[in-house]
Amino acid sequence: MLRTVAAALLATATLAAPHVAQADTCSPARVMVVLDKSSSMVTGMIGADTKWDVAVDGLGQVLEAYQQKAEFGLMTFPQPNQCGPGALDVAPALNNKAAIINDLGAPPPTSGNYTPMAQSLEAAAQEGTMQSAPGQRHVILITDGWQYCVPYDTTTRFDGTAAIDKLNAAGITTWIVGFGAEVDTLALNKMAVQANTQRPGCDPNNADAASATNCYFQVNNSAELVAALTQIAGSASAEVCDGVDNDCDGKVDEDLTRACSNACGGGSETCSGGSWSGCTAAPVVAESCDGEDNDCDGQVDEDDNLCDAGEVCLGGACVPPGGADNGGLESGCGCESSGGSPAALLPFAMIGMMIFGRRRRR
Repeated sequence: MLRTVAAALLATATLAAPHVAQADTCSPARVMVVLDKSSSMVTGMIGADTKWDVAVDGLGQVLEAYQQKAEFGLMTFPQPNQCGPGALDVAPALNNKAAIINDLGAPPPTSGNYTPMAQSLEAAAQEGTMQSAPGQRHVILITDGWQYCVPYDTTTRFDGTAAIDKLNAAGITTWIVGFGAEVDTLALNKMAVQANTQRPGCDPNNADAASATNCYFQVNNSAELVAALTQIAGSASAEVCDGVDNDCDGKVDEDLTRACSNACGGGSETCSGGSWSGCTAAPVVAESCDGEDNDCDGQVDEDDNLCDAGEVCLGGACVPPGGADNGGLESGCGCESSGGSPAALLPFAMIGMMIFGRRRRR
């Protein structure tokens, strides 16, 4: 008996207990930094610092801000030296700043390292840690030069575009950052366009690194590098409408709105549960006899069946076929057609009767 009562009480407690939803795990973006470690990165200067030192410092600042929002990894090129394709240095993970900056402690040699960036992007497309991930996958190329190996082969200049095709095919988004004025501007522009990460209003045929219309991110100092990497990291780690905590802040699909529109105009809609809904644009509704364009087709009261049988829509109101005037006549009032009200016509009627009566007396 006691067992029966205990079992019943347990069942009741189980039913009465509130349901606690299991916390969603985050699915951060995976971002591989493919960094140029050619000799020109240490022989070239920006102010009083080598390009290498500026790049490492700028990358460290961005990692500090975003290492909890995205899984950052590192590949450098060339490896092992000269024109060897890039290889993995640090596998992507959250909170990876210390490991990445520590790996970049050794600068490139002052000579002998060239710039096989196309081969390195192909290696990034095939890197095992980038083959799949719960979240989105990105590659950030940072380079200060041209596609270059010794001996130089002019036919390889635009090989980076073909390498972008392989990253695209793998579902990886690629961002291009040109570091310093010695970059191959035309090649980098074409790579950014191929990756579909070009900047708005850019000129893909531009060959001037100083131009404001470059499609890639052209940076010439530490502040510009940090600004470009911040924009890229923010875009890569941003929350998207997919029902997943992309930026690992414990919230799902938060603060996501976008523009929407229909035949009646524009508005905005909000993401909830991985889908967009609640467009605030004025709704398209069936046409009614009210003098308004209800269905937003550019016509007002255009349908023939807006009123009850025996009536027509005229001036935003349902009236008899002859219009409002005809309705007045049918009800026995001739005021509309005679130009006055019955009260206004009464004096004239009395005068007519008086004249008619005098004529009869004679």
